[in-house]
Amino acid sequence: MTQNTAGAALAQPFSFGIEYIREHFGSNTALATQQMTHNRYRQNREPLIDHLLRCLDLTGRETVLDLGCGNGFILRDVVSRLRAGGRTIAMDISPAMLELAKRNATMSWAPLEFIEGRAEDLSQFPDGTFDRVMANFIFHYITEPDVVCAEIARVLDPKGHALVSIEARASMPEMYEMHFTAMAKVGFAADFIERLPKGRRGKMVLDNAEETLVKHFDRVEERPYVDALHFESPEPFMQFYVDGHRYCGALAMAGDDIPASMFDALHAEVESVVSARIAEVGYFELSKRNSVFICA
Repeated sequence: MTQNTAGAALAQPFSFGIEYIREHFGSNTALATQQMTHNRYRQNREPLIDHLLRCLDLTGRETVLDLGCGNGFILRDVVSRLRAGGRTIAMDISPAMLELAKRNATMSWAPLEFIEGRAEDLSQFPDGTFDRVMANFIFHYITEPDVVCAEIARVLDPKGHALVSIEARASMPEMYEMHFTAMAKVGFAADFIERLPKGRRGKMVLDNAEETLVKHFDRVEERPYVDALHFESPEPFMQFYVDGHRYCGALAMAGDDIPASMFDALHAEVESVVSARIAEVGYFELSKRNSVFICA
């Protein structure tokens, strides 16, 4: 515990480290729910994957590293665009995600290899190995972003470029504000609430990404992707909130100390607020801010 100037004890934030990552991505539930929701309920006419592919600027003959490939949702579109002369290596820290990626990325015309590993250690690859490196939405879980950015820069061919896709810490403020108001209302302990993240996690988020990236790359260009998720009934939002985000991380940190009845009450309160908003204006909306940084 640490002390503030008034002498009151401050609770340390919960750790969402490597053990949490492996448990959270031990199944496809959370990630697939988020992907389905983002695509089905988006307001941006262009899917995010199309924005990413345009930023990748592939000829089809590149050597690509997908760092943190997850379940292969983005990977499958990338490898389907490669041809003779191209090659892809997909890396993830979770064995379960790698197995899912293998099942998803089935339409590849060029060699595709899957490797379990951490973004902090790319030592198995010589300098300048890859024409393209993708790091899509992994920095929420990275504790040493400078180490990862330095490794990406090292393995990138001088004529290639890397893509770093990242979300703003204040993205989806409507969900977080409602969530924490509801937690307090139904009686969650104040110190438990205080230890939870109040927005998107990570030391490197959209707000400070450029200042980190420019330390490792000569050229950094930001290409924003602004969207909103638009719900006209409460059910899809509740699935996104519960299965996709596990009550904004609260469920994962509750352990055995907080009874299931507390989450039942939280669920009912949030659903009531969302339902009331939909009844009032016809929809409930989450605003999202993402950007793709092209780094070379």
